[in-house]
This record gives sequence, structure tokens and C-alpha cells, in this order.
Amino acid sequence: MDNTYTQKIAIITTVKHNIGDDFVREGIKYLIKQKLGNGVIFSNIHKHSPITTRNGFEMIKSRRVSDLLDKMIPIKWTTDKILEADMIIQSGAPVYWCHKLNESHCCNNEWYKPLIKDRFIKYNSNVKLLNLSAGSCQKYHSEGDEFCEKCNNYIKEFYELSSITTLRDSLAEKILSNVGVKAPVIPCSSIFAIDEHNLKDMGADYVVLNYMKGGAHYTFGQDIDVEKWEREFKNFYFELKDNERVIFACHNKKEVDLVLAFDSEAEIFYEKDDYLAYMKFYSKAKFGIMNRIHGAFLIASYAKPSLIIGNDSRVSMAKEIGLRSYFVNDVTYEILMKEYQYLKSGADNYKDRFKIIKEKAFKNYMKELSTL
Repeated sequence: MDNTYTQKIAIITTVKHNIGDDFVREGIKYLIKQKLGNGVIFSNIHKHSPITTRNGFEMIKSRRVSDLLDKMIPIKWTTDKILEADMIIQSGAPVYWCHKLNESHCCNNEWYKPLIKDRFIKYNSNVKLLNLSAGSCQKYHSEGDEFCEKCNNYIKEFYELSSITTLRDSLAEKILSNVGVKAPVIPCSSIFAIDEHNLKDMGADYVVLNYMKGGAHYTFGQDIDVEKWEREFKNFYFELKDNERVIFACHNKKEVDLVLAFDSEAEIFYEKDDYLAYMKFYSKAKFGIMNRIHGAFLIASYAKPSLIIGNDSRVSMAKEIGLRSYFVNDVTYEILMKEYQYLKSGADNYKDRFKIIKEKAFKNYMKELSTL
């Protein structure tokens, strides 16, 4: 590894917005440094406010203000992370989605035009653009054939612009194959986040739960039985609480309020935007029963199992690291109790299974990054 010069790497991510995105990004940083050495400097661009690519504008979080300022101020008038970069990385997250019901299309995302088209293509296309741990976000039972022509064109164009693309779920692989391209599916880079910070398993002090209304952020027009999920989960939780120390991991204030609404005495872990605090918290978990997928992935990174319950295609990431998952509408108290016993018994020796999975994932990332 050559450490005689410094490379500037701009990461398209989120900043103080979603700790799941932080986990993905920190894992990518670890992998890049394993390939290139420590002679790299990373800078983060908050994708929901692309003006943050301009140095000195990092505090602006409003997309409306971002769009307005970026149109008013010529690109060359300010120093810019994309223009200065020796490499650009799109860090994880759903990249491929198309929902005609609410006219939500990946081709219309807020960062692609200002960062990739208006900057990378026009001014810095000689550097490598990487799209790592890219995922889908469709309905739970999607077959990947719902995409409109504009979204398909965007998917193919982004792929062709990228020197390296890796995927984190099999539906994303199918979506790409529908436009005639292919990329490898490798477990989400978030399983390497703890390695970036040299964190280790700190024991097994509590069971971690995470609860979201309806099992996820959105319903995507699906008939999600929100009341059933709440009822079945609450019945399970109050019985579990009699037998285990249970702590809710809440990734935002909304989740805190949801939990307190059904148990004002619930034990809760919530540290706004402090992804490192969550990494340390998860290090003491026995196992997890989670709606938050990346909470489960952090627990897994310590070689501990979780059950993931959700309502969209992101849940399919679970199988890449050997975890079980369910569609939220199918979950009952009885299923939760059965899965609790499975997790408590070690989940088919998950510790050893995950070690093999992680070693293979690392080798596959190094293989894909070999052109760097």
C-alpha cells in the first residue's frame, strides 16, 4: 500500500441525519483504507443538501435553501469537495426505487444532478466514481419489474459512470439485470463499521428491541396492518420484559415516543446523531429483534444474531448475513416467541457462521476494489 501521498475522497452520504447511513459510511472508510492505506482524507457531503459539497456551506441542511444557493452561486466561485476529489463514493443507502403511486422515482433524487451531472461529469470525470453498498427500496414482495423508463435510464447511466458498483441485496441485482448490467451482491459495508473504530464485543448484558410503527418508514401503498403489529409486539414485549433485561434502541425521537406510549417505564437508549454511541451500545447486546435493519447489522458485526421485521425490500439484506426476517403483516406473538427462543439458543451457531460470512465479504470487497 502506497502512503507517500494523500488522496482526497468525497463521500456522498448523510450527516447527522440517520445513524444507519453513518454505519454504512464508516464501514466503507475502513474498507477503502484497507486497500489504499491511511493516506486518505475523507470529506462528507450531506446528500439531502447538496450545497454541502461547497466548503464552508456544511451547516445548511434545507434542500430548498441548498437548491437556491447552488443555482445562484457559480460552481467555480467556491472550493468544492467533488471538484477537489481524487475519488468520489456514493455511500450505501437505497439507490434504486420507483413508486408510481406517489410519484417517487430514484431518477429524481436530490443529489444526482447537482453532484454527478453538474460537477463530476462536467469538471472531474477523470477521477473514479464508486457506488458501494447500493440497495433497493421497493415493496416487500417486489420482483423488481416496476421501474419506469426514466428510472431505468438513470440506473444504467449511473452504473456506466461508476468505476465500481457493489450491491447489498439481491433485488438490486435483479433491477440492474433488467437494464442489462450486473454487479456483485456483497453484505452491506456496515458490518465493518466497528473495525473502523476498533470496537470489540463487550459482553451480553441485554436484549435489544427496536420498534417502528408499521415496521418501517413508509408503506409504499401496501396494506400494512399497523394495529396488528403493535398489538402482537406489545404482547411479546411485556412477556419478554419479565424474563430479560430489555432495552429499546431508538434511532430517532419518534421511536422514543412510540415506545413510551405503551410503556412509560421502558428502558430506552437514544443518543441523537451519535453513531459511535450506538456502536458501543450494540456491543453489549445479547441479540436483537429489530425493525431498524442497520441496528441488526451492527449487532451482527459483533457476531450476534437478530431477527429483522419490516415491510420493504431492504429487509432482504438480512439473508446476506445469515439472519432471519419477516414481512411485518405475517408476524404474530407466537412467531416472536419462537424466534426469541431461536436467538437465545445461539441461532444455529451464528457466531461461527458470521465469521465465515464476514471473511468472505471482506475478500469480495477487496477484489472489487482491486482496480484502485
